[in-house]
Amino acid sequence: MQALSSLAYYGYVPLIPLIENELYLTNTQIGWMTSAVFLGSSLIAIPSGVITDRIGATKTLLLFMIILIIVLLSFSIVNGYLLVLLLLFLLGVGYGGITPGTNKSIMENFNEFNRGTAMGIKQMGVSIGSALGTLILPVIAGFVGWRYSLFYIALLLVIMCLFHYKILNEPNLTSNRTNFAKNIKQLLNNRKLIKIIVVIVFFIWVQLSVMTYLVLYLKDQNLSFSVALFCLALLQIGGVIGRAGWGFISDRYFNRDREIILTMVAILSGIFVIVLCLISSHLLFIVTCFLVLMLGITTQGWNGIFVLMVSEVVPKELIGLASGLGLSFVYLGAVFGTPISGWIIDMTGSYKIMWLSCGLIILIIGLISYSFRKHNISE
Repeated sequence: MQALSSLAYYGYVPLIPLIENELYLTNTQIGWMTSAVFLGSSLIAIPSGVITDRIGATKTLLLFMIILIIVLLSFSIVNGYLLVLLLLFLLGVGYGGITPGTNKSIMENFNEFNRGTAMGIKQMGVSIGSALGTLILPVIAGFVGWRYSLFYIALLLVIMCLFHYKILNEPNLTSNRTNFAKNIKQLLNNRKLIKIIVVIVFFIWVQLSVMTYLVLYLKDQNLSFSVALFCLALLQIGGVIGRAGWGFISDRYFNRDREIILTMVAILSGIFVIVLCLISSHLLFIVTCFLVLMLGITTQGWNGIFVLMVSEVVPKELIGLASGLGLSFVYLGAVFGTPISGWIIDMTGSYKIMWLSCGLIILIIGLISYSFRKHNISE
């Protein structure tokens, strides 16, 4: 389910060059496409968390999968940039209930000794779905157009919903109807939770900037479109490795210390994003592939650790709401960050200045997080 919903959510990314050519978009407008998706996810994040805590993970997942289906089907009948933005916004709304629902399932069914690995495996579905979309959707779009390639994803989700409805059951659900305002106040007073959220805003800015502009950047460096798409798929494969690997490493080698893992990922992400400036058509292809893979492991691979950290610093009965609250703020990094990256490209005429800016930002965040961690340990 996580893989298919992510295929729907990120399916527009490998289609961006096709949409750009058809609608004559600037880099800033492309950035607003990503913003529209994450704005929808941000606005629905808290309500979806409340829904998850009240009706359970299974019904929540079914509800939001149906929304995704309706939106994907609607792409086949729209024309024009503003309508595409509106549907991308609604696509974000549909995906917004998936993460709180899946997070709650993990926290309810795994203990503290293996939930890091379990969450990482669950998060693998995000990158697997994205990678499949990168490899398959442009091929389908070559035959039927980019709109109808999304139509076929909707058909897959219909099959998933039928399976979900017939097979899966919600065990022993007890509804949580505690005071919403009181719960929100409790979460906002949780200093550990707020610190995690603030740091991750910058992580997602860099993550979505890499995902959104990588193909366009590689084409700008005179690499072929097919090679650029292969690199995007490789980025997502790196994300699969990172999302599974960081949780396992945290459980196995760092005594479930999630904070040090997040710091490591930030510093490595900053280094690799800065090195991305060196890519050109003259660079050995295997070197380019290695760099893109490492970018995937780092910039695309931290999400499992994030949702795990959020879930572990709040009471179990508030996991859904905490996930929604965290995501509603974190997605602001995508809403504003990606257009800022696009604006930097448009204003300077250089992708490399944008990469340098993003790399320095996340590197600084990693160093600040490390200094805070040392301070907390000394106390």
